[in-house]
Amino acid sequence: MKSLFGLVVGVLLAGAVPATAHHSFSTEFDSAKCSDTIGVLTTVDYQNPHAYVFLDVTNARGATEEVTFQLSSTTNLQRGGADRPTLMRNVGETVTVRGCAARNGEPNRFAASYIILSDGVVQRVGQDVEGFFTVGR
Repeated sequence: MKSLFGLVVGVLLAGAVPATAHHSFSTEFDSAKCSDTIGVLTTVDYQNPHAYVFLDVTNARGATEEVTFQLSSTTNLQRGGADRPTLMRNVGETVTVRGCAARNGEPNRFAASYIILSDGVVQRVGQDVEGFFTVGR
């Protein structure tokens, strides 16, 4: 009986671990520190639970830095039209990404709200914390 109890407790604790792994937007990112970043889209990492895009950006010293943007879930991206093929067609192209900085101060890490692709199309790729996609705006 003790081993059955231990097994049940172990299963319950193991089930609780994934629930603590995902944090809300406001825990990880600062909605008061959002900005546009213009750079060359180098990589699209389309995975669960979030997709990522990576840009090469020229900093103030003239050096190239990689900037990482966390996007929404792949399901949300696909529903909104920002599927993997759409994003991949822009690899090597200059794009603009609106993102909010990491709250922990990690440099060059943002949560993206939208991306303006090389052809000028705007794709929503994250939470609308600034209200750009609010109806009536």
